[in-house]
Amino acid sequence: MAWLRWLLLPLEGLYRLIVALRNRSYDREPHRSHWAPLPVVSIGNLTTGGTGKTPLTLYLAQQLQDRGLRNVVISRGYRGKLSGPVSIETHHSAQDVGDEAILMHRQLGPGRVIVSAQRMAGIELAHQRDPKLDLVLLDDGFQHRAVHRDLDILVIDGQNPFDNGHCLPVGHLREPLSNARRAQICVVTRSAGLESQNPLRTWWSEHGSGGPIFFIDFEIHQLRGWNVPHILKNEALKNSPAFAWSALGHPKAFLYDLKRAGLNIVGSKHFHDHESISPSDLIELDHQAPSAGATCLICTEKDAVKLTENHRRSTIFPIYIAEQRLTGGESLLDWIDHHLKHL
Repeated sequence: MAWLRWLLLPLEGLYRLIVALRNRSYDREPHRSHWAPLPVVSIGNLTTGGTGKTPLTLYLAQQLQDRGLRNVVISRGYRGKLSGPVSIETHHSAQDVGDEAILMHRQLGPGRVIVSAQRMAGIELAHQRDPKLDLVLLDDGFQHRAVHRDLDILVIDGQNPFDNGHCLPVGHLREPLSNARRAQICVVTRSAGLESQNPLRTWWSEHGSGGPIFFIDFEIHQLRGWNVPHILKNEALKNSPAFAWSALGHPKAFLYDLKRAGLNIVGSKHFHDHESISPSDLIELDHQAPSAGATCLICTEKDAVKLTENHRRSTIFPIYIAEQRLTGGESLLDWIDHHLKHL
């Protein structure tokens, strides 16, 4: 029950104190942050998830590479068994390196994603493997101050910027909002649904570093069949009633994206963030979906990478993967490109 969170207020105070002491130690002793042998761009957030950090990281990795800036993504491999440093290869699974890392590997290709709990070790491995790299992208790096970064990008979900404004465990903030000043730029995702950009622009002008703020969006452009040989686009997206399931930090963001795409979502089921659903869970979804009037199941790309042949054998219901793309990122890319070339 939500009211139980307020009993945790003393723990929030303790959490804030620990975060403040840790940040103060880095502010007073900047030499504690290790300098990498090549430029480091960090993409991170203030909250515990759901901002769209992973699709933004993928977008930047792909687009900067296309502009001639060779890069590798360094991920901590959250929920994976391997602590690294290890460059992800085709034989690795989500169980080995985490769902976000395996998703990025499948979209970026061989040699583009390294998992390392100690990010500096991952950066050194990337540089050893390819001394001609132009930069590394530090995925989920805002709180990882052990590595010096040349550009800190703060990502905020425009539909749910700061949750209830409280830090863990009462809210979803990893650190107080005032710490946003460490970031050189702010990127607001899911901005198309905002009535006005002014409140977030005002917030950034008061709490940010004085750098620019960019507004981008995501759109689900197609549904790709996972166990059926179909791709649904345009009007076909909207024809079939669907049951959505996910294992995300903020599942409402997924439902928001589906509804903005015009899909008819008649029911949903949400698991814990990064949870790997079992074949029996999928069988249960097979029963829930038709009861809600759905003719198919829809999941995220991040959830789909955890599905195996055992899942395929356990379901007879069509499963589609919601494929998402980023829009409105050109000015952000131009700014980052210019910034990196003038370091």
